[in-house]
Amino acid sequence: MLKETVSLLLALWIASEPVLSRGCSSFFCRKSLRVTKPKGPDPGKPLFLTPYLERGNVEEARRLSLVGPLPGANVKSYSGYLTVNKTYNSNLFFWFFPAQERPEAAPVLLWLQGGPGGTSMFGLFVEHGPYVVYQNLTAGFRSYPWTSRYSVLYIDNPVGTGFSFTDDDRGFARDQDDVGRDLYSALTQFFQIFSEFQPNDFYATGESYAGKYVPAIGYYIHKNNPSAKVKINFRGVAIGDGLCDPEVVRTPGTPLLLGLR
Repeated sequence: MLKETVSLLLALWIASEPVLSRGCSSFFCRKSLRVTKPKGPDPGKPLFLTPYLERGNVEEARRLSLVGPLPGANVKSYSGYLTVNKTYNSNLFFWFFPAQERPEAAPVLLWLQGGPGGTSMFGLFVEHGPYVVYQNLTAGFRSYPWTSRYSVLYIDNPVGTGFSFTDDDRGFARDQDDVGRDLYSALTQFFQIFSEFQPNDFYATGESYAGKYVPAIGYYIHKNNPSAKVKINFRGVAIGDGLCDPEVVRTPGTPLLLGLR
């Protein structure tokens, strides 16, 4: 069921987002294939994992979230929704790829896209995930994805971004504290479902406007870890072209280099 759902999400993402114009080189992918809308029965309803976790059915949550192999691929992954606010039915969508090499010891990376409002599926398909999408609507396999040596957790953040959603406008994040709170809730649930990854080194990573998201979740982990039942082995952060402080970041660099400011 989830295999068909994720295949459909991939097809919809290809049809609705700008894609890469470069051809399929040996550096970027091993082979390519055309992705079309899955045939057959309706893929069904979204998979909400939080109820399974609350009932103690962790193994069932893992089984249902396992994504079947996509056409031509042999990449293990898990996907589903984690409820972060029951009052407003706010849910964060994730897609998790265990490392292809030594997943039992590989660091776990959380990837957050910028925007604000950019889906982390962009990072997955365009930047560093195991799949890459081309302008001719084919999906290939990246030869050197981050997932070869790292376990990567892609989350559509904040609520309302990508496939993440809420049933009430009050469920949307209004500040960085809301962002950190929701992400922390999702992470603690994630590490209960995939507990074998909990001891591994954990890094929060992202780019652009995630220069605000990454410190937000880092602060929440740092603040809550000492007393938390589910501890996260938080080792650091990585931010690319981060918009951490817009006023400083947007200041032209030349005057600073010349000592004029």
